[in-house]
Amino acid sequence: MKEIKSQKLEAFTFLDRINKEKWTASHDGGWQCGILTINMSECINGVLKGVRRLPVIAIVEMTLKRTAHYFRERALKSGVMLSNSQLWTDFAKKKFTHWGEKSINHTVTKYNHLQQSASVVTKRQQGPGLNTHVVKLANRECSCGKWNQFGIPCSHAQKVCVAYNISTASMVKEYYDVMAYKNTYSGIFEPLQSKDYWDVPNFELVHDLTIRTSTRPSQNKTSRIPNKMDWRQMREQQQAQQRGEFSRQSNMPLPGCPE
Repeated sequence: MKEIKSQKLEAFTFLDRINKEKWTASHDGGWQCGILTINMSECINGVLKGVRRLPVIAIVEMTLKRTAHYFRERALKSGVMLSNSQLWTDFAKKKFTHWGEKSINHTVTKYNHLQQSASVVTKRQQGPGLNTHVVKLANRECSCGKWNQFGIPCSHAQKVCVAYNISTASMVKEYYDVMAYKNTYSGIFEPLQSKDYWDVPNFELVHDLTIRTSTRPSQNKTSRIPNKMDWRQMREQQQAQQRGEFSRQSNMPLPGCPE
């Protein structure tokens, strides 16, 4: 926010009027686990990249194969981490180490022993610094918001842990543990047999006519915001309509079109 304020005061004022719980990951109360609104959907889109407009059966098959591939790769990766006696996943290990190195230059003032609270002043080097943050180890929170966002003690929290003689490793969320990572990807996928070997269903599939999609174009409009792929599709449809209109006006068939 300080950087935004230094660049454009209007933008800072606009954002400052909005409740921070609605647009920042650091103040979401931990409910989104650091995931903003669109990040998860974009992640799924990345996994299923290339399946757009494919038949439903092809989409299901590709989803199964790619999911099985991800599980297999991560299961092997967890085995390597366990053999190396690694405590946490690579992401958590990297952040924990980086923040631990930053904490060396912080200054701590202890306040309440029961809450294990303290204020931490960062040291200015070649960038921002001289900021004061409040850490309460009993509540596992820091005013910077990073600890709550990532589940990994930030540099301020790690400095306070050292001051109170508490293990910083015990403050890392359990879902970063390598065994938790291994258990997450321990699922087994079975290969599908040919359709000829599938069990024949002994029931009749009855469609719910009350939710049948109308064939009228005016009632099939989506409320989703169009993206680049939609714009390209709309341009193609408009161009096709224009070509068809030109063909009817000139009474001449287009190349490749039936007379």
